[in-house]
Amino acid sequence: MSAVRTRPQVFPMSRADARLNNPTSRSVRLVTPGATGQARLYAGAFWSDSGADAGWAFVPNDPDMNSMAGGIPHLGDHDEVYLCLAGRILADWEGNDESGSFEFGAGDVVHWPAGFTIRNRVISEEPAHVFWVMGPAPEWMMPLADPEPADG
Repeated sequence: MSAVRTRPQVFPMSRADARLNNPTSRSVRLVTPGATGQARLYAGAFWSDSGADAGWAFVPNDPDMNSMAGGIPHLGDHDEVYLCLAGRILADWEGNDESGSFEFGAGDVVHWPAGFTIRNRVISEEPAHVFWVMGPAPEWMMPLADPEPADG
């Protein structure tokens, strides 16, 4: 655990500080064990372009845990909550011997319980902006890349 002393803090959520998940999506990691000294929560935000596609696996005892198997992060036994701030997303999910899909958009809160693999695709022309909270904090997160410098 980090030597950071746990106390109330403010974390600015800026797209300018976000790093690339892939060419069409960026993330910023805000409330992390390293920043807060706790491991109960992990929170951040993502901004994804129209048509962007991504997924996550929150499956207990996942043999692919802490990897990018199948092109998605496998994080293990975690719950996650999304607060969609902009855009509209089509979500496909599977787990616990069932599967389904639904859409969500600005103002919607989505709960992803442990035991599910999810795939999200931005279906609006407007880019999606989502704040997310995961618990407990995962021991591993997919690496993010620095964006390419703008031509100028």
